[in-house]
Amino acid sequence: MRSRLWQRGREQRGRRKVTRVSFLAGFDPCWQDAGAYLSALTRDLDEGRRLDRLEALLAPEVISHGGSGALVEPEVLGADLAARLAALTGPRLRLEDRLWHALGANSLYAAERFHVSARHDGAGLYGPPSGARVQFTQMAERLCASGRLREQWLLRDEAAILRQIGLDPVECARLRLAGGAPESVAPRYSGAGNGDGPGGSWGAALSELVTRVMSGEVAALAEQYDPAAELFLPGAEVGCGPREAEAFWIGLRAAFPSAHFEVEHALGAETPLAPPRACIRWRLTGRHDGQGVFGAPSGAPVEILGMTQAEFGPEGLRREWTLYDAPGVWQQILRGTGSY
Repeated sequence: MRSRLWQRGREQRGRRKVTRVSFLAGFDPCWQDAGAYLSALTRDLDEGRRLDRLEALLAPEVISHGGSGALVEPEVLGADLAARLAALTGPRLRLEDRLWHALGANSLYAAERFHVSARHDGAGLYGPPSGARVQFTQMAERLCASGRLREQWLLRDEAAILRQIGLDPVECARLRLAGGAPESVAPRYSGAGNGDGPGGSWGAALSELVTRVMSGEVAALAEQYDPAAELFLPGAEVGCGPREAEAFWIGLRAAFPSAHFEVEHALGAETPLAPPRACIRWRLTGRHDGQGVFGAPSGAPVEILGMTQAEFGPEGLRREWTLYDAPGVWQQILRGTGSY
């Protein structure tokens, strides 16, 4: 028979308080790793489950960069989220990929890609409700410090949304301008990525490849892409192989031939049971001075925020996801020409 002393000791151990340690300084200990924290952030903000906790989730100086400008301060970002949730009801975000790395003792940087589903049941951002069910890709890069979102870059496949609800991109741009579209704001965070860390060379490789292509070296695509590479492009367009990748990148560059292309941030990763991956955030700044995917040259000043994510295999780059906000570009063209 076990002694009463042994039994008492066991009961005391069962009642002993467990001390949890956060994965980074300043983050709530309930988050055991970055994945749990970032998933909660997505649920509370993007799916709109806890917009009442904006002060706890967002830093007072938060900036959210998008394809048509930037939102500054929690109240402004909260109002934009509420308007989006009113237009696209019941959003569900399913994580497709996530790369992250620690920037220091109390901060992290993450790049994510989601498959989003919702229903266009409300008036507002996209005009009168159509009742259409929409599915689209969303990419986000987030800088979080001490348990709060400090800065983010977020792109949704707006062209895919418009196509599914039957709204013309130029008309959507006019709706945005009528609602008072925000201006762009220079990023506060200027880090370049994890090029010196584990897996960082894949981010550097993707950055070099896209920079070469946007500098006119289109032949780099045939050299570096798997012949059967899968392409997932704005407007939910799907392509295959380097020839179709050429058509996409040349079409974009042709519309802005003199614009300056710059990769602002690059991440790479090698993890068990997954192919090498990379993601870059880039910007194209200049004028609409060429004939391309945005029609005849208008001379309007533009600034295009873009993101590209990729997977690599033995034959080269085998999957590419690229996003930029096409209606946001039209918005800048209309504003620059005064034709709205």
